[in-house]
Amino acid sequence: MESSEPRRHFFDLKIPLGSLLGFYGLLLLVYGLVGPRDIYQKSANLDVNAIWGVIMILISAAFLLSAFFERRNRSNS
Repeated sequence: MESSEPRRHFFDLKIPLGSLLGFYGLLLLVYGLVGPRDIYQKSANLDVNAIWGVIMILISAAFLLSAFFERRNRSNS
């Protein structure tokens, strides 16, 4: 017989994926802020490394917050 309770996964991939994206995003952001400026001439002087670093950090935060609130809601149930 199957139970009516939803099956819970043992390992949530949002935590390692969010951590890895956050780490790489932080590396890109730091390199974009302290790295050489002349490499951005081909990209219309846009600091592409810093921009993508911020985007990756935001996506990382979304993954980690989602995992945190999912665990929090599961423990309150």
